[in-house]
Amino acid sequence: KETIITGIRDVALGGDHTLVLGSNGNVYAFGKGGDGQLGLVGKPFVSAPVKSSRLSENGVSAICAIKACSVTLDQNGSIKKKVGKCNASNIFKIK
Repeated sequence: KETIITGIRDVALGGDHTLVLGSNGNVYAFGKGGDGQLGLVGKPFVSAPVKSSRLSENGVSAICAIKACSVTLDQNGSIKKKVGKCNASNIFKIK
């Protein structure tokens, strides 16, 4: 099944994964996900964009992909959700 993403607002490239933010707040993920960074349960690799139920929600304004971590941000730059291996060494604070 092909996923068509309309109204792309943001794209983030991680170490081995990619996130795409649609205008409706849905986050789509693909690439390596063995550490949970895609927000898809039981998916170590996805070759085409799939909606991430763990990252998609109202109020997502931006996305960030860092190594094996994915982050969604609100309009103030505050972190809404983190998935994957997100620790102090690979997450930064946005001010």
